[in-house]
Amino acid sequence: MAQSIPLTIAVTLEWNGSDVDNDIVVYDVYFGTENPPSLNTNDITDSQIILPVSSNTINYWNIINRDSEGNTSESGVFQFRVM
Repeated sequence: MAQSIPLTIAVTLEWNGSDVDNDIVVYDVYFGTENPPSLNTNDITDSQIILPVSSNTINYWNIINRDSEGNTSESGVFQFRVM
């Protein structure tokens, strides 16, 4: 019986961060196939990132933003599957 080989492709995660003072300076991106996801990239200033994923895999992601005062807020964990 033939077995399908998972494909690796790239996806773009994009988000909108906000806080009451409008002074977000960096984001930490948590991403992976485990829930909760582990830290993938920290201290980025863009509100998007391109990451590789495999087909037929559930991926989890979470964004934590940090403002100029050091305060943080978290998006919560989201998930998606690439077919």
